[in-house]
Amino acid sequence: MLNRIPIRIIIRNKSQFLGIIILVFFSSLMYALFSILVTNIDMNYKNFIERYSQESFHFITLSPINVDEISKKYNLEVEERLSWDYDLGNKTLRIFSISNRVNRPLISKGTLPKSQEIAIDPNFAQANNLKIGDNFSIQGKIFKISGYLYLPDYIYIIKNEQDMLPDPIHFGVGIMNPEDLKSFIPYATHHYYMARGKVNDFTQLKEELNSRYKLLVFQEKWDNFRIIVTEKKMENAKPMAYVISGFVLIISSVLLFIVLARLIDSMHTEIGTLYALGYSHREISKVYLQFPFYIWLLGAIPGGLIGYYLSDPLVKFYVSFLNVPVIDKIFPVKELLIAIFSPAIFMISAGYLAIRRLLKMSVLEVIKGETEKSFTKRYRLSLLNGLSFKRRLMLKQGLLHLSREIVLILGVAFATLILLYGFAGGSALNNLVNDTYTNIFKYNYVYIFNNYQRENKYSNAERFSILSFNLEGTKANVIIYGIEKDSKMVSLRGDRGELLTLDGFVITRSLADKFNLRPGDTISLISKIDGKKYSLKIDNIADVYIGNSGYMSLDKFNQIFGLETDSFLGLYSFEKLDIPRETLISSMDKDYLIKAFKDNAESINKILQVMYFMSFLLSLTIIYILSSLTITENRKSIGIFKILGYYDGELSYIFLGFNNISFLLGFSLGIPMFNVLVSYIMNAVLRDVDFSMNMKADMKNVFVTFIVLLIAFLISRYLGRRRIYSISPGIILKEQAE
Repeated sequence: MLNRIPIRIIIRNKSQFLGIIILVFFSSLMYALFSILVTNIDMNYKNFIERYSQESFHFITLSPINVDEISKKYNLEVEERLSWDYDLGNKTLRIFSISNRVNRPLISKGTLPKSQEIAIDPNFAQANNLKIGDNFSIQGKIFKISGYLYLPDYIYIIKNEQDMLPDPIHFGVGIMNPEDLKSFIPYATHHYYMARGKVNDFTQLKEELNSRYKLLVFQEKWDNFRIIVTEKKMENAKPMAYVISGFVLIISSVLLFIVLARLIDSMHTEIGTLYALGYSHREISKVYLQFPFYIWLLGAIPGGLIGYYLSDPLVKFYVSFLNVPVIDKIFPVKELLIAIFSPAIFMISAGYLAIRRLLKMSVLEVIKGETEKSFTKRYRLSLLNGLSFKRRLMLKQGLLHLSREIVLILGVAFATLILLYGFAGGSALNNLVNDTYTNIFKYNYVYIFNNYQRENKYSNAERFSILSFNLEGTKANVIIYGIEKDSKMVSLRGDRGELLTLDGFVITRSLADKFNLRPGDTISLISKIDGKKYSLKIDNIADVYIGNSGYMSLDKFNQIFGLETDSFLGLYSFEKLDIPRETLISSMDKDYLIKAFKDNAESINKILQVMYFMSFLLSLTIIYILSSLTITENRKSIGIFKILGYYDGELSYIFLGFNNISFLLGFSLGIPMFNVLVSYIMNAVLRDVDFSMNMKADMKNVFVTFIVLLIAFLISRYLGRRRIYSISPGIILKEQAE
């Protein structure tokens, strides 16, 4: 007979318990989904880079180096790699020679290319409908596609290091035999080397490479955006899964505790009767511990299993986005068990805490319901006596149940945080394309030569130079640009929109925010080429959020860094320039970057929509559970008020009105929580990465977030008001009489 009690009560109060079950389901689903996803990608990534010898660093020199000598002297694996960009209209395939020692290719399907064959990355193949066995024409020569490949140093396949998102429709990578590739490269204008091993002092290596072979580029693995993006994503994805699922689980546990505690308080007579019939404390406690068991059974187990089922397609989506091959199919038993059984620990603990007070009470206290009476007598809020009767009751209702109001505040705050993060992230990406690359960086093309130039042969192009440094005492990469003092291609503006002059040294806002820099401060930089140290005084800060960068006039740039007067390394242009490819080390088309963003916009929007739905559902569920609980425990009072002539709207204000205050407090708390999160991400997670975004809680994002949460709040209020409407005074009187 006792075992039927939990089922009957859950069915009778299905709205409250169903809400908790949904939250537990959601918590297990989220943890299983993302922890299994991250574990699979992380383990496959580590296996991939280890088995296929991911580089420790790479460098580019003007002259060929003595590979054997450098390898032996510094105890390194060094290998030269040929590369060539093949343009197919608005598409580019970057073709590399097959590596044997460093950054060895993994062929996921098919075979390694032989003579007159080529292997390409699977994302580019899928986006352009290319299959294994197809013939692929390169400048009139036919190559057979032999397979699909993955490269350890092109995990995040982007054409230029300034690109934010991969675009497999317009850019991909491939490999072919060196002999075949050399036929497309008349002569080498620079030499690209990959190295694997540990170097204690890079300064000596750089000095030797620069003095003997003219070092053009030197980039360590941690500074390689094509590698570090994947590692940073994996590094931060698991903590996010813990935080989101853990928060929802804690909220669920607190809600269960509140529901069970109030349920026990309202059932003193029934429990006392059970005692009188001879049932023991132990037997009755077992009955109430069945509530968390059923919630775990109906919420955590389906959530964990469905999360595992959905993790497979999510893994496939992410590995295609990050270009990580699935070397081993990993079944993370530990993660699945945590997803299923950790809610049981929380739920049973919450259930035990709720019934612990019952276990300490005597049978007589239970029958009389003394604790409920003492609770109502303990609090006298005389300060509220000057308010109207309805307002006084509304405030007392909230202040006497602060625990549930705190849960509501925290739930709304967390939902606000997630929503703001999604809206601000979407706005930041849009602004990056529609503002930064339109109003600040006005050029359409960028060309970087493989050596310094003295004469600008292109009258419509603007000269610039670029050098890469490390910020002393950190791993942060800082790029310094020397541009024309009256540049029409780069328009730097201050926080108020005013045009900045290049009389001194100007840094980007992203660099300033990450390292708390202000005008007048001095930064110490170490050259990545020759290891020399430079100290630069900051004169101004530009409202630019792309990269850790600094700008000065080209003349001052040449003077400070000891370069020849009028020398430059690159050109900005509005129009495409006919520059011989062999004289360039790299080039960039701004339209490609914008297209890449637009092509990925749909995938980004889908991710953001999941975040919006999750926040909406979380806030709606929490508010509705608490509203239902309030109405359930005040059924008798509501019935009596109806007899006295109060309308449903007035009763909704009296018993649910304090939720308005809690909702506003939660929303207000969510905004500073968002600012703290963004500050942590930009200043800690992305501190040493040459990437940043202007994610701010502006009025538009705050307003849209408020509207979305307000809709969830109003829906829950409407459902609560319907429950008030359904309470019949006649039934309440009948229950009282019984």
